[in-house]
Amino acid sequence: MLAKCKFFEIESQLHMNLQDNYKKEWFDFMGYNPHKAQLKLHYPEKDSARFFVMVCGRRFGKTTASAMEATYIASQPNKKIWLVGLSYDKADLMFREIWQRMVVGRANDIDRASEKERFIKFKWGTTVEAKSADNPDSLVGEGLDLLIIDEAAKVKKRIWDMYLSPTLSDRKGKAIFITTPEGYNWIYDIFLLGKKDDLWESHQAPSWENQYAFPDGKSDPFLVERKRNMSKELYEQEYEAKFTSFEGRVYPFDRQLDMGDFPYNPSFPTFCSIDFGYRMPAVAWFQIYRVGGLWHINIIDEIIHEQNIKTDELAEMIANKPYQVREYYGDPAGMQAQGQSGLGDIEIFRRHGIQVRSIRDKVSRSIASGISHVRGFVENAAGQRFIHIDNKCTGIAEDFENYRYPEASEGKDLKPEPIKDGRHDHGMDMVRYFFLNRFPIRQQELGVIKR
Repeated sequence: MLAKCKFFEIESQLHMNLQDNYKKEWFDFMGYNPHKAQLKLHYPEKDSARFFVMVCGRRFGKTTASAMEATYIASQPNKKIWLVGLSYDKADLMFREIWQRMVVGRANDIDRASEKERFIKFKWGTTVEAKSADNPDSLVGEGLDLLIIDEAAKVKKRIWDMYLSPTLSDRKGKAIFITTPEGYNWIYDIFLLGKKDDLWESHQAPSWENQYAFPDGKSDPFLVERKRNMSKELYEQEYEAKFTSFEGRVYPFDRQLDMGDFPYNPSFPTFCSIDFGYRMPAVAWFQIYRVGGLWHINIIDEIIHEQNIKTDELAEMIANKPYQVREYYGDPAGMQAQGQSGLGDIEIFRRHGIQVRSIRDKVSRSIASGISHVRGFVENAAGQRFIHIDNKCTGIAEDFENYRYPEASEGKDLKPEPIKDGRHDHGMDMVRYFFLNRFPIRQQELGVIKR
């Protein structure tokens, strides 16, 4: 039996070697000589991986690399390939590279091709199409063998979840996400999957790993000039391919330090905080406990970034959670009558058996004071951190990272209140309501919370 298993292992390895040899020969035939970092995309480390996340700096050569990977798949019979960009113009960059290499001067290989329609069908049955993420109606299809999403960080997560992911199910197709990072958005989440899930593989490559574009590496004059004229955070994102956030962030939140596995613990007191709002409400569940006489707070669950939830529906969603909630906190504005019912959000919740408390003293109404209060829990002056967020609460993590002050005009200070963007501010308001109600500012003394 062991000998049989060993035989299949050797046979599988020989098959992989043959595939790699064919790919190299194909790239040679195409006149493509990938640099060392591009090879990570073309020759995966995991045999089981179907999803590849390639996070690269500018001028890395990511469009060329992904287009050439597409030509390799396109050289095989009866394959179906989509090239997806944020717009048709973005997808066109990959498509034109394939067009130049596989259509121009190769009429004998073509069954039908239209540069205007961004469509190629080869005589061996394989098709290549360019698609736009801004046109979801065009993303309905099945049976893809290869899907490439260019500048994936700019594409909305729901486009992947609702439209693109299902296209790969029939044929167990492969997806390539190739992008420069844009903060800690959903691409960061799938990038992490590459570190722990056998179906995913992730790589990170700064711009200077393209030795053709930057023969002097980090010391290349272009990069030196860019570094001199850009903010540290922007340079790290654009050229070092690092996940980072920009200046003006409200809270010193750090995923590496503040996130982990923090499941519901029935022995800890549980609280729920709510930012009402039909368009995009925000809800989270908090548990508190003492360590060395200081309070620590676990955020264990969330309802966030869900749009157009009516107050009655939201109340039912909260009531159906399996947690023993000691108290509910919310926005004092929830007392105000809304719509045709003439009822405020707090009254509607009360009719669902949920009594929402809200502190109303003068100091608590100050957003700046509330932010300062919460910031002391995120990280105090001694470098201690008291807020711990469960890994599944990605919405709150995103809000912490993207909640920021407006840029200051030249010669002026930052404004004291953050941007209300209609997305990240709701979650942060909700977090603030919890701390203001559970740990009132007047009870805080030298970082030790008295309760």
